[in-house]
Amino acid sequence: MEFEIKAFLPSQEKILKKLGLDENGSVQNVIDSEFIRFMREKMPQDSGILIANTRNPRGGLVTVETPYAHYMNEGTLYVDPITGKGAFYNENYGFWSRPNTTKVPSDRQLNYSGGPDRGAHFVERTVSENFNDIVNAAQKELDSK
Repeated sequence: MEFEIKAFLPSQEKILKKLGLDENGSVQNVIDSEFIRFMREKMPQDSGILIANTRNPRGGLVTVETPYAHYMNEGTLYVDPITGKGAFYNENYGFWSRPNTTKVPSDRQLNYSGGPDRGAHFVERTVSENFNDIVNAAQKELDSK
């Protein structure tokens, strides 16, 4: 005797969406918001500009929309190759650099203020230090489904 069984299962996309695991689903939103929350605690307090310009344009993508975000995350002082200075300062003008000069990395690290956890490699440290916290929050959201 032979027989055939056909099962009609929902598509993978429908399953992920129902569980909140799709790009804009509730679980992905929890992952993104928890990552941002923990990362903001580690970011330098540069007048709050980095923190205020942290965005989540779509599920699974977090951006820091400032031209110097990578520089601040890396934590290495870049200097004028001739003067060895990071910048010049004039109290009437503020900080400035020589025009048309490409700075080079130095052996000096940036100094951060605002708390003991703030500093370089805030993205990588968020992943390594808070991974389990983020996963636990995502699991809690998934369990609520």
